[in-house]
Amino acid sequence: MKWDARALFRGKGRRRLIGSSVALAVLGAGYYGFQVQYPAAKTGRACSGMIPVDSVLDLAGKSKLSLLGLGFDVSSRQFDVSRDVTEPAGLATRCVVDGVEISIETSAGALNAYGAYTFQGDPESFPVPMNAGWQGLMVTEDDQATASVLLSCKNWTSKDGGGVLVTADSPYDSKVTEAVRLKLARVATGTAQRAAEKTGCVTEPGNAGELTAPAAAAKTVSADDATGTCKGMTSVSEVRETAAGVSPAEECLLVGSLQLRAAYGPFSDASDAVVNGKYGGHDIPSGVERHTAWTSATCQGALGIGYYNASPVDGNDRSFTSNPLTKDERANIQRFADQSAARHGCDSPAELP
Repeated sequence: MKWDARALFRGKGRRRLIGSSVALAVLGAGYYGFQVQYPAAKTGRACSGMIPVDSVLDLAGKSKLSLLGLGFDVSSRQFDVSRDVTEPAGLATRCVVDGVEISIETSAGALNAYGAYTFQGDPESFPVPMNAGWQGLMVTEDDQATASVLLSCKNWTSKDGGGVLVTADSPYDSKVTEAVRLKLARVATGTAQRAAEKTGCVTEPGNAGELTAPAAAAKTVSADDATGTCKGMTSVSEVRETAAGVSPAEECLLVGSLQLRAAYGPFSDASDAVVNGKYGGHDIPSGVERHTAWTSATCQGALGIGYYNASPVDGNDRSFTSNPLTKDERANIQRFADQSAARHGCDSPAELP
């Protein structure tokens, strides 16, 4: 019997072949439809494709090899935050991946850099700097941590957005361990780097391989033993400080006396500062008012104006008008500003009047 391949395409043979092809096509389409629901695939589409999938899944506690997307919730939305900034395609955007919330904005058009944080109103909560050359910070509470990373874009003006600002939250209501802090740091830094790549931002990111978990909190030490943000303070015997890094927000507490703060970029000129003056809400580079003493410095790129201020510690109703700053306190405020500005590559801060 001679084999005739053409017989396959006649009569029943042809119908069987067509039926098999259709079945394979349906199975293939079904497999593809199932595949796009994998946690990894769903995560890869979130936040305009700007987040590091493996790091986000690791923080969410989901394996990148998982084939089960049921109950793995992902949502994304874009938003416009500034009339004065022409944001690159895909920005600004916010997404939630199984409890991990991430927002990516331009630094000049940031909606509110402080929006996710409590440290402004909580004397016990300090922004802790990231390391390995990243311009970033983390604030840790018992059941959640929040991290921010700021990248300057050399090829962007303020009209283009100036830089990239990423804010990320760990899943809520779970203990924030050292491992979780490191995972969150990787999510924030990885997102910033991917966002820069996708938006054409020319920048100098930190070293991903050398990144370690930021400390959970500030530490209280004697003034003589301070090596971080409170180094060199002389007006008190005890201080509360963090490591001295290149965070866009820094603090030093002179125990029982003054709270010193530094702010850069969107942490300096966000919200009311835009309306009330570029020097942290003031019209002049430095000064002393009833409850605030401040100075400022000109910085490069997305850092904008560095703003440094001092106020009485929480619960102290001291007025600098009736109870003026001492010589040592004034020297400490200036030293805090000078040291922070130098770490960030800014000009020397203005002298207090």
